[in-house]
Amino acid sequence: MKFSEVELPSNKKFGFFFAVIFVIAAGYFWRNENVAITYTFTALATAFLIVTLIQADLLLPLNQLWMRFGLLLGMIISPIVLGLIFFLLFTPIAFLMRLRGRDELRLKFKERSSHWIKRESPLQTDSFKHQF
Repeated sequence: MKFSEVELPSNKKFGFFFAVIFVIAAGYFWRNENVAITYTFTALATAFLIVTLIQADLLLPLNQLWMRFGLLLGMIISPIVLGLIFFLLFTPIAFLMRLRGRDELRLKFKERSSHWIKRESPLQTDSFKHQF
């Protein structure tokens, strides 16, 4: 996905979101009695809130930077998570199925005249009438 195709959230939403995040961080550090970092995050939250309320368009470069960072993280994390799911979930299941001799896709070649699967009961002709 190209960055030009991504729709940015409004600058006001971005500003309010980061103001809330900085307030939460300030509360966390206040609870842990780290006063210097608490004042820093409180000042950042106040600055974001004031800029958002007065002129939200000033936050556009930060908004774009944040979205680029999110796309970069998505490009890095998604293949890692999907690879972990594949190699930690599907691969062991496939090995266990092969050890037990299961062939769900019927890929093993067996010498016979046809690879058609014969039905045990004939197909009922009314089964597709009145579908809806």
